[in-house]
Amino acid sequence: MSDSGSFDPGAETALFLQDLYANALLVRCLVTVAEQGIADRLGPGPKSAAELAAGAGLHEETLYRMLRFLAPFGFFAEDEDHRFHLTPCGEFLRVNVPGSVRDRLRRPWQDLLWRSYEHLPEMLRTGVTAFDQAHGRSFFDYLASHPDINTIYDRSMARLSQIENPLIAASYPFGDFPFVVDVGGGQGGLLAAVLDRHPEVHGVLYDQPQVVAAPEQLAADRYAGRWEAVGGDFFRTIPPGGNLYVLKRIMHGWDDEHALAVLRGCREALRDGARILIIDAVMKPGNAPDPNKFMDVNMMALTGGRERTEAEFRRLFEAADLRLVRVLPLPAPATLSLLEGVVA
Repeated sequence: MSDSGSFDPGAETALFLQDLYANALLVRCLVTVAEQGIADRLGPGPKSAAELAAGAGLHEETLYRMLRFLAPFGFFAEDEDHRFHLTPCGEFLRVNVPGSVRDRLRRPWQDLLWRSYEHLPEMLRTGVTAFDQAHGRSFFDYLASHPDINTIYDRSMARLSQIENPLIAASYPFGDFPFVVDVGGGQGGLLAAVLDRHPEVHGVLYDQPQVVAAPEQLAADRYAGRWEAVGGDFFRTIPPGGNLYVLKRIMHGWDDEHALAVLRGCREALRDGARILIIDAVMKPGNAPDPNKFMDVNMMALTGGRERTEAEFRRLFEAADLRLVRVLPLPAPATLSLLEGVVA
């Protein structure tokens, strides 16, 4: 409001920008309390800041004020006795829950990100990926040479996949395809979900040789004889003979040139009515709010990759001599879509 009592859009903008600054502090406070395992300490029931601080060896007043700041954002709730409760949203700050974000909020991971984001000004001028400038190598090369960080990354993705993979397996007729090739399938979580849901399906787990050497999520006896591991580089070759080629969260890690190389490799492998299924986020066009627009800039900064709109995926498919047949958004809470393609 202005002095005259009329609406002042400039003042509202100033408040909005102040809120953005508060959100930056929000992330740092979340990182701080996540690193100390506060959510896990609250799991059994409400506790005061004094109890939490004593159990974790922390400063009571500082902890209280941080939790009070975080409470309106929905992670914790403070009662009239000044005890803090863990909310349903806050459950995802715990360690061993499906979809946990605890690992992504740990200091080693966050510090890696923030050092990269500091190079966004240089990226804006040169186009060189911010992560590469900050760390002197690509994101994936860095993970390969830092096992501790790679473990955090893998564990974080695995917990997210605990929510996504059963939804994917239930949302697409995998049973129509006797032989499924999971390209870049990591530890086999998605393939395991498909095999569980569709007992008639057999599969190939395709990834780098060291990744598929002993995939933990396919070790159970119930999968014996229904899958095989194939090691290789999906930029160079794709295993032939599949009825369905699945790529989950692969495309968004790469720019169009590299993504197109993978798609063309898959196109060469497609035979006799085989299909390709891209599982990735589909970004909304225009000015509509969309968390995938954050992820687009995040991938740009870290890997040089990108999120894509449906139109951008369609153009990518066409460039690989593929035709995008349909797009099937997964049900909540997943944020991915299934993009089904055939030979053009």
